[in-house]
Amino acid sequence: GERNPQTEGPRDVSVERRRGGAGRSIKEGNGLMKIYKKFMNVIAAVEKVVLSVVLVIVTAITFANVVVRKLTSSQFAWSEELVINLFILLIMLGCALAAQEGSLISLSLIYDRLQTGAKKVFITIISVFNLVFWGVLIKTGFEKVINQMDTGKHTSSLNWPEWVFTIFLPIGAIFLALHTIEFFVDNVIGDGLTAEGEDGND
Repeated sequence: GERNPQTEGPRDVSVERRRGGAGRSIKEGNGLMKIYKKFMNVIAAVEKVVLSVVLVIVTAITFANVVVRKLTSSQFAWSEELVINLFILLIMLGCALAAQEGSLISLSLIYDRLQTGAKKVFITIISVFNLVFWGVLIKTGFEKVINQMDTGKHTSSLNWPEWVFTIFLPIGAIFLALHTIEFFVDNVIGDGLTAEGEDGND
């Protein structure tokens, strides 16, 4: 029959309130997760655009340098310096996108044989170690940038401030840290591993 709140005892009412509060908490959590995922997807989209632009620039400079070297006896002296440093940016952002999907080098021989609960523990351990390393990289990277700003050092070929290229390292480490946290949240706090398991059973 229909439930009458007026005839229910205090215990029944308190249980209903707890259930209602839990429901609201789950909805609020899901809402925050959606906002967080949208934010991270925007970051990933920006990274992909930067990667594409930098790759085009590196390819164009390298191709032009080869053509000039073949047709003449000279070459762009500054091209090697620029291309090498842009490759650092490519590597850092590429690794960051790989971290988003958990595609960085890992012990898959062990991971693939674990159950869902054990996988979450494994991901937690790996994420903690990775975040410590990215943190050290961010700290030392920005210290190096500040030092180069103070000393006013410039590159040998382009005569640009050295920190312009050095800053690629800590910035890339920041994106790596963000995507490491994202992968942890998706698979340990979220239901990423559960969905992966269901897909594997289909």
